[in-house]
Amino acid sequence: MCAPVSALIGYVVSKLYERIREARRLTGMTQETLAAELGISRSAVAQWEMSEGTAPSVENLIALAKRSGLAFEYLATGRGEVSFGPPEAITEEEASYHPLSEQQRQLLAGFEQLRPRQRTGLLELIHAPARRPGRR
Repeated sequence: MCAPVSALIGYVVSKLYERIREARRLTGMTQETLAAELGISRSAVAQWEMSEGTAPSVENLIALAKRSGLAFEYLATGRGEVSFGPPEAITEEEASYHPLSEQQRQLLAGFEQLRPRQRTGLLELIHAPARRPGRR
């Protein structure tokens, strides 16, 4: 059974992973059932709920906010109104998340470890026109 959102009024959780865990608990779902609704792995949800874990995409935060009845701004930042209305079911369209390939995950993990200047350089390299051999 879902806990009432009103139980959170006046209760502000400061860490993203804690707000995500609380939102999931408000829905009465396990990590597995939330993952299934979002079309992701259970380990992804577990990562979101760890202090040193990864953060969910904006799309998944939006879906979790809708599902839990929490305001997106509160869920994402810890600021603003705690609740926005009654929980909603996650639609099939919202759950059509396509998991990243292992290569994409490695690329994103490496990108996250770069300094801002290195990130900018990498993005410039990616967006630079392809150079053809023999052309300057």
